Amino acid sequence: MNQKEVKNQRISKKAWVIILLLFLLTVISNADKAIIGFASVPIMDELGLSAEQWGMVGSVFFLLYSVSAILVGGLADRFGTRIVIACMAAVWAIVQFSTIFVSSFAFLLITRIILGAGEGPAYSLAMTAASKWLPKERLGIGLTLVSVGGPLGVAISAPILMHLINNYGWRSAFIATGIVGAIWIIFWLFTVTKKDDVKSAETIKVANASSSLPATKFSSALLSKNFILIALCGFATYWSFTIGLNWLPNYLENIRQLSEDQLKIVVALPWILITISQIVFSSLSDRIYYKTKNVVKGRVFILGPVMVAGAVSYFLGTIVSSNFMAIVLLSLGLTFGCITLVLGPTILVDIVSKQHQGKIQGWFMAFTSLGGIAGPYVTGYLIENASNPASGFHYSFQMCALVLLISGGLLWIAVRPKKFASNELSTNKVNVQ
Repeated sequence: MNQKEVKNQRISKKAWVIILLLFLLTVISNADKAIIGFASVPIMDELGLSAEQWGMVGSVFFLLYSVSAILVGGLADRFGTRIVIACMAAVWAIVQFSTIFVSSFAFLLITRIILGAGEGPAYSLAMTAASKWLPKERLGIGLTLVSVGGPLGVAISAPILMHLINNYGWRSAFIATGIVGAIWIIFWLFTVTKKDDVKSAETIKVANASSSLPATKFSSALLSKNFILIALCGFATYWSFTIGLNWLPNYLENIRQLSEDQLKIVVALPWILITISQIVFSSLSDRIYYKTKNVVKGRVFILGPVMVAGAVSYFLGTIVSSNFMAIVLLSLGLTFGCITLVLGPTILVDIVSKQHQGKIQGWFMAFTSLGGIAGPYVTGYLIENASNPASGFHYSFQMCALVLLISGGLLWIAVRPKKFASNELSTNKVNVQ
C-alpha cells in the first residue's frame, strides 16, 4: 500500500469529533426510547393499561416514524445535516419534558407518536452525516462507532433511569433525558458549522463527478431486489429491537421474577452485547471488504449468517427452563438481530450513488420502522390472548425468530450487488501504478 492510499484511509480529527457527537446523539435517542420499557410496570399500574394497550403504546411510536424518516432524509440532502439534526433533537427534548404531564392513555399515545416522528430520521441522518466524513474502507467501523451509541445508550442509561424511576417516580427519568438532549444541541451547533455542511456537499459533488458510477434513477435503486431484501432485514431487526425495548424488561420482571437489583444489571446485558458484537462484526466486515473489495463477501456474508444465528437464539431462549440460559439466549437473539443497523447502511453506501444517500437511508429506516410498528403490538396481542402470559411471551419470541430467519436467509442467499465500474477502474489504476 502506498502513502497516498494510507492517507486516504485516515479519519481526520474533525471527523472524530463529529463521530463522537453523532455517537452521543444515538445514545440520547435510544435512552429516550428505552425509558418507556423501564417504566412499563409503574405506568401500566398508574394508568390501568392492559397488555394489548401497552403493545399499542410501543407500536404508535412508529406511526409517523417512516414518514418523517423519508421526508427529513430528503431535507438533509437539500439543506445539510447540521440544522436538520439540531431541529430533530429539539423535538425530542420538548416531548420528553411534556411527557411528565401524561395522565391518560390517549395523552401517552400522543407523546409517543410525536416522539416517534422526531426520532424517525435520527439513525439515517447520523449514518448519512458520518458517511460524508469517512473513507470507504473505514465505513464499517466508522458507522459502527456511531451505531453503538444505540445499545450503549440503553446499557448506560438503564441503571440510572431505573434508579430515578424507583426512587423519584417515572416522570423524573423523562425530565433527565430532556435536559441531556438540550445540552447536546448546544454542543452540536457550536462544533459543527455551516462551512462543514458546505464542505461535505462539495466533497459529494467531486466524488460523483470523478466516478464512473452509473447515473441511475433513485426509483431504480429503491425498487431493486437488493434494497428490498436489505430493508426486509431492517424490518426484522426493528421487530426484535422494539421487543427488547418495550417488552423484555416486563418479561424479566413478571415472568422470570427477577428482583429490582437483578433487573438493573440484566436489562443492560443485551445492549452491552450488541455494542461488542457490532464492533466485532463490523471490524471483521471491513477487513474482508478491504482484502476482497467485494461487498458480498465483506458485508452480505457477515449479515446473513448473524441474522440466522439471532433467530436460533430467540427460539432456544423460549424452550429452556433455566433463568440464566433464557437471559443469555434471549440477549443473544436481540444482539445478533441488531447487526443490520450497522451493515445495512454500510451496504447501501456501496450500492447507491452518493447524491441519493440521504434519501435511500431515509427510506431504509422507513421500511425498517414498520417492524417497530408490528413487533410490539403483535407481542401484546399474543400475550393478551394466550392461555397465560408466559406462553404469550414465548410465542412472541418465536414469531420474532421466524421473521429474523426468513429475512436473514433471503439476504444471505439473494443479495448480490453489481460491482461498480468505478471500483474496477480505481483498482486497475492502483495495479498499473
